[in-house]
Parts: sequence; structure tokens; C-alpha cells
Amino acid sequence: MKYLIGFLLCLILSNYSFVYAQQDAKYSEYQKEFTTYPFSDPDPIANFSKIYPYFRFDGFTETGVQKKWKVVEIENDFIKILILPEVGGKIWAAIDKKTNEPFLYYNHTVKFRDVAMRGPWTSGGIEANYGIIGHTPNCATPVDYIITKKEDGSVSCTIGVLDLLTLTNWRMEINLPKDKAFFTTQSFWYNSTPTEQPYYHWMNVGLKVSGNLEYIYPGNKYIGHEGEYNDWPINKDNGKNISFYNNNNFGTYKSYHVFGKYTNFFGTYWHDDDYGMVRYGNHDDKAGKKIWIWGLSRQGMIWEKYLTDTDQQYTEVQSGKLFNQNAEKSTFTPFKHVNFAPYSTDTWKEYWYAVNKTKGMVEASVYGALNMVQNNGWLKILFCPVQQINDAIEIKIGDKVIYSKQVSLAPTINFVDSIKYNPAQGDYAVSIGGVKLNYSSAPSSNLLSRPLESPSNFDWNNANGFYIKGKEFMDQKLYDQAEAALATSLKMDSNYLPALVKMSSLQYRNHNYNTALALVKKALSIDTHNGSANYYYGIINAALGNTVDAKDGFDLATLSAEYKTGAYTELAKLYLAEKNYPNVIDYTNKAITYNAINIAALQLQAIAFRYTNDQINYDKTIKIIKGYDPLNHFVNFDAYYKLRHSAAYDEQKINQALRSFNNLIQNEQPFETYLQIANDYYNVGLLNEAEQVLAICPANTLVKYWLAYIHAKQNKTFTADLAAANSAAPDFVFPFRNMDFDVFEWATKQSNHWKPKNYLALLLKDRNKVAQSKSIFTSLQGEPDYAPFYATRAALFMSETTQPNILTATIADLNKAIALDKNQWRYIKTLTELYNTQFAFAKALEVVAPFYTTHTDNYIIGMLYAKTLIHNKQYTTADKLLASLNIIPFEGATIGHELYREAKLMQALVQLNEKNYTAALNFINEAKLWPENLGAGKPYDDDIDIRTENWLAYLCYKNLNNTKSANDMLLAVVNFMPIRSNTISNFYAGNHLISLWAYTALNQTSQGMEWIKKQQANFPDNKIMQWALGSYQQKKIQPIAIQSEDATVRIIKQLSLTKK
Repeated sequence: MKYLIGFLLCLILSNYSFVYAQQDAKYSEYQKEFTTYPFSDPDPIANFSKIYPYFRFDGFTETGVQKKWKVVEIENDFIKILILPEVGGKIWAAIDKKTNEPFLYYNHTVKFRDVAMRGPWTSGGIEANYGIIGHTPNCATPVDYIITKKEDGSVSCTIGVLDLLTLTNWRMEINLPKDKAFFTTQSFWYNSTPTEQPYYHWMNVGLKVSGNLEYIYPGNKYIGHEGEYNDWPINKDNGKNISFYNNNNFGTYKSYHVFGKYTNFFGTYWHDDDYGMVRYGNHDDKAGKKIWIWGLSRQGMIWEKYLTDTDQQYTEVQSGKLFNQNAEKSTFTPFKHVNFAPYSTDTWKEYWYAVNKTKGMVEASVYGALNMVQNNGWLKILFCPVQQINDAIEIKIGDKVIYSKQVSLAPTINFVDSIKYNPAQGDYAVSIGGVKLNYSSAPSSNLLSRPLESPSNFDWNNANGFYIKGKEFMDQKLYDQAEAALATSLKMDSNYLPALVKMSSLQYRNHNYNTALALVKKALSIDTHNGSANYYYGIINAALGNTVDAKDGFDLATLSAEYKTGAYTELAKLYLAEKNYPNVIDYTNKAITYNAINIAALQLQAIAFRYTNDQINYDKTIKIIKGYDPLNHFVNFDAYYKLRHSAAYDEQKINQALRSFNNLIQNEQPFETYLQIANDYYNVGLLNEAEQVLAICPANTLVKYWLAYIHAKQNKTFTADLAAANSAAPDFVFPFRNMDFDVFEWATKQSNHWKPKNYLALLLKDRNKVAQSKSIFTSLQGEPDYAPFYATRAALFMSETTQPNILTATIADLNKAIALDKNQWRYIKTLTELYNTQFAFAKALEVVAPFYTTHTDNYIIGMLYAKTLIHNKQYTTADKLLASLNIIPFEGATIGHELYREAKLMQALVQLNEKNYTAALNFINEAKLWPENLGAGKPYDDDIDIRTENWLAYLCYKNLNNTKSANDMLLAVVNFMPIRSNTISNFYAGNHLISLWAYTALNQTSQGMEWIKKQQANFPDNKIMQWALGSYQQKKIQPIAIQSEDATVRIIKQLSLTKK
């Protein structure tokens, strides 16, 4: 009997984890206190870059405070997840309950630093990025979120926001099943605009680096940001296996986009801890996988103190939709940018889990992680399951089965077994459950043959080449550069159809509808059935009110698979404006046929069902939309509006619907959500709905103008509304939608107030209508009593300050801004920099010095003050000032160190000029130091360009008759190897002139010329390099624009004036 009891007890215990895991996942919301280093100081000046209409935050601190943050906690029996919806919705921590250890980097400090497009960013956890490039604009600010308890016992927290840069909506559902040891992230991203938008997504995951970390990334190459490629995992230059973190102890920051194998997973393993992490997702969903390393020198390790207080250094592993995070120059490789098609939707799922006691891994799936270890004639099988498995594990060599075992495995309870194996038997294949996990030991297994280089003879300077460059610029939201490239393409071939269509779409975007129409009609005259030309013919005519031509264009656009769903959606919008509800339903059905998750079409269909009083189909459509997008604010408002205007008026239900709608909008700029909903109604002629949205929106200046305009369109009284809008604060009012043109063109005709004119000028600048924007700004003269207006106007004209009258006006604008707001450091900075570029160094000092005296905590102004002191040859004073600064840098910044180096070497030149060679050598040696109060850590010696220092030391040793040391310095100069890797250069181009001098001093002039030719071939567009060669050939330092020169150039220029 006791044996039976023992057997049953063992059986129960062996399955305890699985049985216990049948409990539902659970969640809670609470406030958790973190030591926080907050960000502040939003920039009130319009940012005329690709982040417009967003603004940056520039205030960062070294003083932590205790702050409570909202936490959404989800857990089952295996994992606990912490989500911070107020910090971009980041998955802040994921804890493996078996070990009670986080398997993502858990930063116990919320330490904001200047890393993202808008400034603030924090390290750790999982961060989802959607939009144009880099960290999403909402990575550090509140996002919308909703928690859902599912019928299957799982819990989801869905986060998301409207991305203003693309007007696309992104959502990420974080789901924790009740009985599995993984959690999933389901992305849902849709473009509800009628035009292509930039398309960029990478999931950024923080991990600790201590513990002998290995990156398990199947592949044989890695790609850089510029499309360059190298071997993986063995570095061909030094022979190191760079898949181990500790072997990356060379070079600077690392970005490895690993490539070359068809795989669905990547992972990491801390071998000292016998612990790992897996990310799994289908290759068709996300082909990109990246590793980011700050670098193991002090250059990278200094960021440990900037980003955490207690949790040491971290690394990032990332999954992406494309093969690399492509920078501009990636255009010239196979790894180009892509766009988000009109009204298209993308969705994909990823799995995340911890791995224990497997000594590493060779393959992973949604069922678990497998490792196979060969040792002393044995093949060891180690499998860590993450869900229940009742299947066979099988190993084959060729068609011969050498191992098979039926297993019943519970989550996190490892399976371990061994078999005799001799590698001479051949490569083997492992399967679990036939197809649940498959692995082949053959090195050639799953290799990709995709090309890594573009044709060397591809002509980038013909019509097609410039068209591609223009398209690439558009896909990066670089619209002014796109316009220039496309114009060049059409100048070369005025009938080049792709460029005609692309330029027409750009002119539509820039609100030049008549120009756009002429271009697209020319394209149709070449090919009347062209899908893209017909689509944009429809879009442009619709904007001009030419409804018949618009319908004609959309009808023919449906011949193109790419534009089918978009064309049908646009037709539905036209018919909705005509109140032809049967056609709306018909055409939205067609749109949904070709894209079942076309959210815009579904929303239009819901409106049509509402207007036809089809309650059943209305409810069904609302349910479908919410099933895809539980944060869809449009349908929440529409449901409220329907109740409000229902014959069966129920005030309690109406108020509940209104609360539900308002409470779900929790993001940083909630008014933008209301405006977008109003915009969507306005675009289909539903003015009453648009008015109602705006009426319940929190107070905002833009909303007031929109409401006044809507009232005017409704033939209602608008005078009081417009007066209220004109009286409202202009702070952070950055219009950017097409509807804003209608609003502010109308408002400027109704009122002579400066504010609507200012807003229209901002909008015109955003659409590259620079001349019109400048005209309005100029016409306002000195009327506004608002400092950012003058700073914005100064920025707009800054590139023209070579003209004396514009320079005078720009200086006057900046002085007016300062007079209106004496404590705004940005105006001081801009005026000081302007004087510096005009070589008016004394005036620059008069501006910056008194301000810094009363604002010594402002390290940005402190650096500018130091630079201005150097310009005024007050090197000792600048040196002392730099010693007192404590700089919090932005990512990759070395400005503080460059100023320090310049101050030291300029003092060395003074001593050299006075023949105090020993003192000069002391300053030269000090210049080689990297004081970390200046915000930059020292790179490895091979990555520091000290050719100027070595040349100056050569001059000192030569004058001290120390021939050997002098010669050593010359050899050090010519032996330096300039390198550019991952968009980072290890050299100052001005030092190429030093290298040429050193070659000459060594009587190796011909070798020097061969060397410089190679450098020019590697960096053909480097202006400073061209300056260096010109100065060498002319035997005289050549002039160079102050905007192009750097500290090295200034030092060399000063050296040329020194008695040697």
C-alpha cells in the first residue's frame, strides 16, 4: 500500500505545476514608488525637423526624487509582468517566478536621459517603437491603455497612441495566458490616411550584461545601419566570437543586425547563471534581429551611471520588420526603406520567455527552447518547455531514427536525456511533436542566398536614380530633400512616370493641389490605367472638390492590387458625403474584402449603419473594430453620439458612454485624439459629429479655432468662438493637418489678429511652402507680444543671414525674444551662436557671459560659454569653466570633451609659440585625458584620433632635440587608421592634413598622396577632408565656412599662425 501511495504522490507532484497553472491569470493596478530623475523644459519654439508637430524636452537632472508611477501588474503561476502606461506603456519588468529573477532588464530607477527624438528615454524592459525612426515619440510619456480579462483565462493590457508624425495608430496587446510560461505581444498598426506613410518598427528589449552573456542569433552576416555588412559571429579582423558580450571589448558602440539564416527566434544566455531568454516570432512577421551594445570602453560604460543607479550596464536585443534600422545611406544598398500603403494594416505576434538550466540553446519555438550538447561521445538533449507537451522527441541522421521518446512535459519542468553519438555519423535533425520544434545540426541548414550588395554600375545620377532617392527621402519623412531629388529626376526626363506620380503625391502632401493635378494628369497621359496615377488623380480631385473626376480615378485605381482597398475606402468617403448610405456599405464591403482589417473602412461602415438605423449591423461592426482595436476612440465616440441622438433617450447610458470615451484617452496630448476624430468626421461632411467631439474636448487653442470654423460651416454664430481662440494661449500650438489649412485660411480672412496668421505660417513651413511662410512671418513685423514667435522667425531666416539686412532683422528678432522672456536660455543660445558664426566673438561673449553667471546650473549654456571663451582666445578661463561643469549628455555626445581638448591644445599652442616646450607637452598630455564630468567616457585608444596632439608633441620634441621621441610621434600619426562603422567615425577629418604633413616630414610624400586618395574614395563627400587636401596642396591653410569647421580645424588654423 505504501508503494502505491508513494507512486500516486510522485505522480501528483510531477504534474503539480501544470495542474496549478490552470488558475486564470490575474492583474492589478497600483502606484509604485521609484527613484526618478524627471525630464522637463519643453521647447516652445516650433521644431522645423521631421519631429514636427512634436516638441522636445531639454531639461534633465542629476537629482533624483521619489515619485509614484502607475503600474499594471499581470501574473500567472510562471511569470509576473510590470507595465508602466505613463512611461510609454513600456513593459518595465518580466520576472520568472521559478527563480524569482527578471529575464528582462529591470531598472529600479526611472532615469530619463536625452536619447530619443524628443529627448527623454529610459532603459530596460521592452519598448515598442512605431513610426519613422528611432525611439517612438511617446516612449517616455503617457499612452492610452486598457486591461481585458479574456474568456480563455488570460489577461491582456493593450497600450497604444496616435502617432502624429504619420497619423497612424499603433497598439500593442500584452497578453499573459493562464497556463503557459510565456507572454506575447501582439502589434496592431494601421494607416488610416489616404497616402503612403513612413514605415518603421523595432521592438527594443533591455537585458543585463553580467553573467557571461551570449547572443544566440542564427546567421552568418551582420548588417550595419548604412547597409554595410560583415561576418557573424567571428569578427574577421580580430578573430573574436562577438556573439559573446565580453568579446566586444574593442571599437565603439555596436549595432549588429544579424542576417543570413531563415529563423523564427533569437535568444540570449547568461552562462554563469545557466539562465536565458527567448524571443520567438515568425520570419514573415519580423525578419530583422539586432543587437545593440554601448561598448565596453568607458565611452559606453559611462552610460551605466546616466541610465541607472543600482542595476549596472545593460544591452539591447531588438526585433524588426526590416533587416536593418536603415539610415540615409542604406538607400544605396539593397536594404532600402519602405512605406505604409494607404489604409493598410499590419499585425504580428511575438513570444517572450525565460529559459533555465539548458546550458544555452540551439532552437526555440512557442513550445520551448532546445539545446543539444556534444561531449565525450555523448549527445545531450536539454529541453525547457513553456507549455504542456505530450509528444515524441525524435532524432534522425538522414532517414534513420537514432532516438525516439514519448514525453509528457509541464511548463518549466526540463527534459534531459543523452544518447551515444559520434560526429562522424553525420549531421542530425531533432523534432518535437513532428513540427512543434525542428532543429538541424547541419551548418548549411536554412542559409539565405539573398544578395547583400547593389550593382556597382547602378546609375544613381539618371532620372531613375534620382526618383529612387526621392522616394527614399519620402519614406523617411524628409520631404524637402525628396522634392529636390524628384525635381532633378523630372528635369532629366520630364515624362518619367514613376517620378511624376511620386511628385504629384508630394505636392498633394504639401497642399499644392493644382500643381499635383497637372503632374498626375501628365502621368495618366502616358499610362491611363496606371494604378498609382489613378489613385492620386482621385485623391487630388477629391481635395479640389472635383467629385466626378475623383470617382473616375478611384474606379480605375481598383485595377491595381496595391490601391484596391484604398480606392474603395475613398469612394465610400465620397458617397458618405453625398449621404448615399447603400453605396457606402457596398464600397466598404469591397474595401474590407481586400483588407479585412481596414479600420477606416469599418468605421465608415459603422456610420452608414447608424444613419440607416441598422442596429444589428452597427453593433456587429463596432464589435469587430473593438476586437481588432480595443482602444479605438472613434467608435467609442460614435456609440456615445448614437445614444445621445437616439429616440430612446437614456441619460444614464449616455453619461456612462461619455465617461467611457473620455476615460480611455490618457495619452500625453489628449486633445490630438479629439481633433483626429473631428477631422475624420469633417472629411466626410459630418459637421454635427465633428462639432460634438470638439465640444467635449479639454480646453485647447487649436480646438477653439476648429470649433469656430465648424460653426461657420454650419451657418452658426462664430464670432465669440473666434475671439476666444484668438485670446487663447499660443503655447505649443503646432498645426499640421490638412484641415488646419481650411481652418486658418478661413480664420485669417475673418480676423486680422496675428495668431491665426502665425499658425498658418507654421503650417506652410511644415509643407515646404517656405516663401509663403516667410511672407506671413515678415508681414507681422513686431506685432506679436510672444517670444517664441520671434525665435521661430529667426530660425526660419537663419540660413539667409549672409545678407546684411536679414542678419540685422534676425538679431533684432532674437533680442526681442530675449526682452520678452529674459530667462529662456534658448534665445540666448541662438543669438550667441549666430554671433559666433559671424565671427563677432566679442558680441557673442557679451550675450552669453551674463546669462551663464545667473544660470550656472545650465550646462548647455555652460558649454556654449566655454566655446565662446575659446573663440575669444580666453583659453585659461574656458579651461577652468569646463572643470566646473557637470554635463548630462545626449546619446553619443562628445561636445564637452571636444571643448576640453580644444582649450588644452590652444594653451599648448600658446606655450609652443613662447618656446615653453615642456609646458606645451604638459597641456598636450592633459588634452588626451577624458574627464567624465564633461559627459563623455574614453573610447579605446585605437578609436581616439590624437594626430594633432602627436604632431604638436613632434614639434616640441624636435625643438627639444629629442629625435627619437619626435620620430615616434610622426610614426604614430601615419599609423592611425581612420574607420567608420555603424555610422560612427573614429577620426577628425581635419587631421588628414596632419597625416600629410607627417608623411612629408618622414620623406614619404608619395605614400601620403596614395593614402589620401584612398581616404577620399572612402569618404567622397567629406568637406573637411577636401579642405585638408587643398590646404596641403596649396601649402597654405584654405578658408572654410565656420559652419563646417570643428575644433581640430580651428586648432590647425591657429597652429599655422604659431612660430614653430
